[in-house]
Amino acid sequence: MQLNTHYQSLPQMSTESNKRDKTIEKIATASEVKIDDSASAAIASMMQNDIGTFSQELMNTNDSISMMQIADGTLSSLNDQTQKLSDLSVRYNSASLNASQKQELAGEFNKTLDSMNQATQSASYNGQSLFDTTHTFGSSSISLGNMSTSGLSIDNQEGISKYAQNVSQTQSDVGSMTNGLISTTNTLLEQISTTSAARSQIADTDMAKAIQEFQQSTLKLDVSQIAMAHQNNTLRQNIAQLLG
Repeated sequence: MQLNTHYQSLPQMSTESNKRDKTIEKIATASEVKIDDSASAAIASMMQNDIGTFSQELMNTNDSISMMQIADGTLSSLNDQTQKLSDLSVRYNSASLNASQKQELAGEFNKTLDSMNQATQSASYNGQSLFDTTHTFGSSSISLGNMSTSGLSIDNQEGISKYAQNVSQTQSDVGSMTNGLISTTNTLLEQISTTSAARSQIADTDMAKAIQEFQQSTLKLDVSQIAMAHQNNTLRQNIAQLLG
């Protein structure tokens, strides 16, 4: 039997994503001016073009952050399950166990491997697989391996240990990339705020308020992304237990 690991996104994800996108649109299109002076209007238009560019970069960067957060949630699950593999391996290699007990442990080991493989295979963002792919964000890129458990066996603790190190290193890389993207987001927000302040006297949109709305929606969306990754992993584990 094959488990269906595609679940509905949390409702608040769609709500906050829509709010975020509408706020960015508000920032990017706030081009109405309050004066008739053509020179000032031209300057305001140039500034708004810059704001539009920054806003699109901001949206792209925020999507990249969401992608990395889902990858991090999957890797956290793999880390926990790898520890379970290690525990099962230690118990399996105990000289006090009989053949029946070892067989039971081996069955649990294999079910855990299946769960891990399904987690990596189903991890995606907007239809794009997160693992076994190189992701490029501007001038930076990160290569996420397929995290395949092929070759892992209950009687090979060394192999399990190497896999755990690989998961840990990949999660560290994802964390570093996420921090870099967050830094880029902060820079873009500052550029939008500074440029908006320079034209605030001739723009209708309250840019400071719009930026604040974006930050609030992004925070709620990030929490929802992490909750979804946790929810999906919990459901997979529950289904596996029911079928076990």
